[in-house]
Amino acid sequence: MMRTILVLLMPMVGLLPAVHAQVDHIVPPMVNIPAGEFMMGTTGGERQARPVHKVQLDAFQLGKYTVTVAEFRKFAAATGYTTESTCNDFLDSEGLRGPEHIGSGRWDQHRYSYSDYQPVTCISWQDANAYATWLSEQTGQHYRLPTEQEWEYAAKANTRSRYFWGDDPLQTEACKYGNFADLTGEQVNNQLYGYSNKGFIEHLNCDDGEAYNAIVGLYRPNPFGLYDMAGNVSQYLNSCFDPSGYQTDRNSQDAKSCEFIATRGGNWHYPAQPHSNRGRFKREGWNVAAGIGFRLAMDGHSDVVAPSSQTFEQQLHQAQQKRLTQRERLLPAVTQLRLVENDEGKLILSWLPSADNRVTGYDIYRSTIKQAHLLGGFYQKHYEKAYAVDADNTQLEVTLPDSAGSFIVIARAGQMFGFPSATVVKAAPASVSAIPGRLDMQQLTQLHNASLYYFPAEEDKPERYLVFKTNKLTEQNMVTLRFDTQVAQAGWYLLNYKGSSFQTGEFFKLWQGNKLAGSADFERGIDDSVSNRHKVYLDAGRHALELTILRENFDRWGLSWLEFSPVTPEEQL
Repeated sequence: MMRTILVLLMPMVGLLPAVHAQVDHIVPPMVNIPAGEFMMGTTGGERQARPVHKVQLDAFQLGKYTVTVAEFRKFAAATGYTTESTCNDFLDSEGLRGPEHIGSGRWDQHRYSYSDYQPVTCISWQDANAYATWLSEQTGQHYRLPTEQEWEYAAKANTRSRYFWGDDPLQTEACKYGNFADLTGEQVNNQLYGYSNKGFIEHLNCDDGEAYNAIVGLYRPNPFGLYDMAGNVSQYLNSCFDPSGYQTDRNSQDAKSCEFIATRGGNWHYPAQPHSNRGRFKREGWNVAAGIGFRLAMDGHSDVVAPSSQTFEQQLHQAQQKRLTQRERLLPAVTQLRLVENDEGKLILSWLPSADNRVTGYDIYRSTIKQAHLLGGFYQKHYEKAYAVDADNTQLEVTLPDSAGSFIVIARAGQMFGFPSATVVKAAPASVSAIPGRLDMQQLTQLHNASLYYFPAEEDKPERYLVFKTNKLTEQNMVTLRFDTQVAQAGWYLLNYKGSSFQTGEFFKLWQGNKLAGSADFERGIDDSVSNRHKVYLDAGRHALELTILRENFDRWGLSWLEFSPVTPEEQL
């Protein structure tokens, strides 16, 4: 695996005076973090952040910002640091690539670069430590990466809410405090790549103005005065990561000898996560990425502000103001769609006029699949542009070739397009699925907290539908799938399903009305992708059949179909 190369790696000098006074460098602005104690970890959510335990810390300093390209450029020039252009900075219609992907970027130029005042990324954990060593040598101070304990304490800043800005249950405030998966990111990825987080990791209900890596310090700081502690880019730490959680006997393990390095803070690709949320990066073997950077720490307190720090912040402020003036506001999503059938049997689609005076017209997209309103991913994969009107028109007669389907309306201003509206649906007559028989996912009548995915027919495969969910470490949302069924005869049925999960144990519960009919497990290696070892009891007649799925930890699971076969009296024994 190709990785970052350090040509001249200088030894650690500790607290000796600067020996290369002629070498240019920037003293990073630091924030004094008071000594104190806090409860680290979480009682729920991700297992790897348990158990909650008390941590006491001495006073220390933490970088006000993550280290920028401008600062790292001084190090590169002084040490001869160079790399090949292999950094993982790849994004397309399938999303980001995994940690072993070889991309085309490098620390000073990748697809998210536009300013020297963005965080430096496309560097390894070893390179971050080498920078700290070099800067210590230049300044006579002992700079280092923060520990995981220091980072979480500083991020929370004596707050006890889900985020340092509050609990933010609707995810509408996060964009004031960090750069996350937001409306700008969703819109830009829609237009450039036909890529969407809808149905995958989702996005916030707010707009932070940046699609990818942002200039540092663009958002509000936390109560300690630290910027970008959540979002923008993840941050390397000087601690090991253990997936089994916080183990007292391993907490002091030297990061130079561990397999995985802890990272914190999340990045622009993900919604905001609680500050106890942990990330990891393989110390050796994973390629450097454009979404991971670092900030520096130092023991003790100091009120000395170096001239280079003042100059740096002045230049940073100028870069921030320039960027803010360059941003173009998103066109808002069209709201209050209505689809009604008039007295003449014609379908009339209407919506609320946009309050944005830039809007010159609206494009109306019609579903190509009846279940399109349940589908995740990029909307144009299952909607086609059917009509276009100017800004004065907010109502028109529409048709649905198959008498059922849905519409999306999108505002436009010249070549700029707005965010897709919510869908408005004309439902097909309720279909009743027969049992015994197979229930395919396109027969769903309701789906909550997950998305449906559609795969067109290929030469060797028929078309298929899949309910898919990426369950984040920090959420426990009940997923519900509903079918309307007609059971021919009361009795025991063999439940066969096609699906998969990262977890073992109970996969889903099956309800017939309000009655629990049974449950199904998933065991990798036993079930593989098809399971036929579960029995459920069903009453005869027409009933709503519901599946409920609840995950407490990270999971990616999918379901393609269910099948019910009568169980003979002999098989019941």
